[in-house]
This record gives sequence, structure tokens and C-alpha cells, in this order.
Amino acid sequence: MQVEVWRDEHGVTWELVQLGLDEIGGACIIRECFSSLDAADGDGREGAEVIARFGDPEDARDFLHREGFEPG
Repeated sequence: MQVEVWRDEHGVTWELVQLGLDEIGGACIIRECFSSLDAADGDGREGAEVIARFGDPEDARDFLHREGFEPG
């Protein structure tokens, strides 16, 4: 498993998680792990939420860029 951390300008952190490279390809998910907006309204302990699923990490990265996230 490989994890990439992505953040937007508001302090929201999403992770691109590659579940493994096997015969079905590079299956991966994007999950939200921290949102400063949730922390501000008292929901900071909700846990990780799956935002999207992709078969290809490059498609997932394109999605993250379109949503305003940058690696790091």
C-alpha cells in the first residue's frame, strides 16, 4: 500500500491510497482524513471518509488537481 497526502488552500487533507498493483490494475481510493472546517465546528473526530475510488492512480491525481488539491 502506498499513500500520498494532498492538501487544499483551506487546510483540508485528502489521501490518495494505492491499495496494490495486481491483475486488476492500480486500484486506489481517495479519503478525507482532516478538514479544518470540521475541526472548527466540532466534528474533527469523525474519522476518514472515502471520497472516490479509481482504477488508475493518474485518474485519481487528475481528480485531486481538479478539486483544488496539491501534493504535500
